[in-house]
Amino acid sequence: MAITNPKLFGLNVLSFLSDVLDKNEALIALNLPPLDLNVIRGSSNAGATRGDWISLSRLSFPLYKTLDRFRTDSSNYQGILDLRAGTDRTLFGNLNINGIISGNAIRYRYVDGTGASATVKIADISTSRVSAWSSSASPVTATSPISYGAQVKIRSGGALQFGTQSGTTGPRLQTTITPQAKEFASEFPTSKISCTIGGSTVVLYAMKGIPIIFTGFFRNLDANITLTSLISSTPASWKIVEVANSNNFVNFPNRGGTTSSINFRSSVSRERYIQFYYNPDNIATVTITSANISFLPAVKLQNATGLNFSSNQFRNFPDVNFIAPSIVSLNLSNNYFYQSDTENERKLNSNIVNKIPTTLKELYLGNTFYGSITQNIIANRFTGLTVLHLGRGGGAYFHPDDADTTCELPNVPNTCETYFAHDNDFRAFGTTVGAGTTNVNVRDLTNLVTLHIGGNYYLSGAFSIAAGNNKIQAIYSYATGLTLPTGLAGKNSFTTLHHYYARNAGPLIVSGSYLYEACNSLNTLHLYASNVTGALPKFTNTALSYLDLRYTNLTGGDPSGDTSFVIPERTFEKCTNLVYMLLQSGNLLTTPIHPNAFSYTPNLYYLWYVSYGRTTGSIPSLTACKNLTYLYLYYNNFTGIMPSLAANPNIYYVEVGYNALSGSIPAFKNLSNLYYLFMYNNQFTSLNKFQNLPNLTYFYAHNNKMTGEIPTFADCPNLYYLILFNNQFTNYKTGGFSVNYRLTYLDLSGNLLTQQAVNQIIIDLYANYNAVKRGGVTVNLRGNAIPSGDALEYVEILKSKGWSVVFN
Repeated sequence: MAITNPKLFGLNVLSFLSDVLDKNEALIALNLPPLDLNVIRGSSNAGATRGDWISLSRLSFPLYKTLDRFRTDSSNYQGILDLRAGTDRTLFGNLNINGIISGNAIRYRYVDGTGASATVKIADISTSRVSAWSSSASPVTATSPISYGAQVKIRSGGALQFGTQSGTTGPRLQTTITPQAKEFASEFPTSKISCTIGGSTVVLYAMKGIPIIFTGFFRNLDANITLTSLISSTPASWKIVEVANSNNFVNFPNRGGTTSSINFRSSVSRERYIQFYYNPDNIATVTITSANISFLPAVKLQNATGLNFSSNQFRNFPDVNFIAPSIVSLNLSNNYFYQSDTENERKLNSNIVNKIPTTLKELYLGNTFYGSITQNIIANRFTGLTVLHLGRGGGAYFHPDDADTTCELPNVPNTCETYFAHDNDFRAFGTTVGAGTTNVNVRDLTNLVTLHIGGNYYLSGAFSIAAGNNKIQAIYSYATGLTLPTGLAGKNSFTTLHHYYARNAGPLIVSGSYLYEACNSLNTLHLYASNVTGALPKFTNTALSYLDLRYTNLTGGDPSGDTSFVIPERTFEKCTNLVYMLLQSGNLLTTPIHPNAFSYTPNLYYLWYVSYGRTTGSIPSLTACKNLTYLYLYYNNFTGIMPSLAANPNIYYVEVGYNALSGSIPAFKNLSNLYYLFMYNNQFTSLNKFQNLPNLTYFYAHNNKMTGEIPTFADCPNLYYLILFNNQFTNYKTGGFSVNYRLTYLDLSGNLLTQQAVNQIIIDLYANYNAVKRGGVTVNLRGNAIPSGDALEYVEILKSKGWSVVFN
């Protein structure tokens, strides 16, 4: 704020403005910005006087940008500084600060380099280079005071000691703050400093980086730090301190050995310090997640190999080169780097990867950046990378932009074993560069073990695995436009394929060969809701345990072209470990399943088969499936009788609704686990008495053609729902419902029950109620004869007790 008119020296301008209507315009004409005057006008609230301002008339900076000598005059200085800057935000408004700064650090922007190569970066100014000095007590004990965060001064005369100058003579060590007693056994000195005092050499011990302090906002915290070794067998200690109230803290002394963990729990979230007491040079790994930490302390972890700060509040990417120069694994996923203060660090580009040491082998950066990735920046920087994890679980994602309209998957070195890029918007694979050892496309990696690229909807085209890759174990390529992966036949390492919701999957048999022939370790084929077409192969995967072919477009039949059976006899001949077999398609052949198709699957636990009314013939034999627990054969066109399931003692769930099964519903017996039995919408003509079904809870057999007598259900004590409507029953076995005390819903509507049968049913239900009094039971007898006599009276009593009984 320089005043150009020399007559106006000292801000004495009032007499020159008396005849001016617009004083703001006059001030601007005099090179006095109105904002400056507003600052002056309000300065009295901060303790300033008119005399303080007179000497400032020739300032070269606007007043609102300057705080220097008035630090001691204004009680609001610290508040202003807190608003303007801090360790989690940069200085703004081009504020110029001169004099002493009270605080741990100030974050600011600076220009690195010159000319076209110059970049704007973020840095911290530390106000304390050494966090603690050794005690001057003599002799020194475990509880001798330590001066934390002190500025150290050397004075002449007397003994070396802490304290004030008053009344003391001789050489001594003076600090600017009161020393604190040693609190934890792990507060060892990290540095030794020699100095000369009064002609004598004195050794001082200093602690740098003890404690390491992380600032977060949390209620609960699980944190873990591993150490390379212990110092004198002494474990590390922790302290959680509330920022707004330093008296509110929790100590965790002597935690663990080389692995030190804490589990902090509170009823409320607060801004808290996480303080760790140990020599930073002994730290091997740090894991502090979900603590709302926004920056890393300026402490060098010389020997650290792993940092995991996922799911925090980082916005500016840390300089890992300084913090952990030997790092091997870095996990900063689920942070907000796309909101960086530095514009050219809001994408995963060379500015970011160059902040990470080349020693890195594992990189986790999912949910951190938007936009594309220059395809080779990762491969060029980290030539020994084994894990790349860019997978997304919500939040920021990679997608096409002006720099890369196709958004190619980034290349990696051929050392890569784990590649995760799922649930983004990558749209192409790109190409391998050069000899194929450094900048390698994921399809060409020969050491790849796990590939997870599912959820990239527009990623389409042919998909194969490198012929030289004999290490591949798992592929996740769901929700893409990719074909079923090829190049896997004969690979014994291959165990898992998740290719569900894949609209261009294609056939399992190509040129007469099964895609995964002789993959003897393959245990999971999850192809749910994918456009898988064609015949069923002979699955030669001896370890196959999970096969999900629901909502596909398979036709079934033999690969040779024989369509006699929709599932040929030897389809699962080698799958003795098959546990789940799920097949559902509207294109399946209208031919039967071979009777012996499941004779080779003794471990079958879950059988799901839906053909939308197409598959005919009898239900195949299940006598070899001793472990069968779930049988779901809904909506086919099976005919013949229902098997008794006597060979399946573990059966729990049976669903054969919407078929054409006929004859009697078997006398199911001794099936102690049977809970659900759904046999509706068939052509059954009678119902046999069930025996020893202690857990049967749901029995639905409506919309059949059953005649004769409704049998007793006394052997089904836990029966809850009994649905038999729309049949042709005429009679009822006396006592049939009298002991079913858990019965809540009984529907016998639409039958031909006589009045005598209806009366007896009501009498038995009334006896049932008297034995175990309860309400909330629904009984539907519509469409049968009308009850009479005592039965009508019992109906009214039951209604008064909260039952619903309808019969007309």
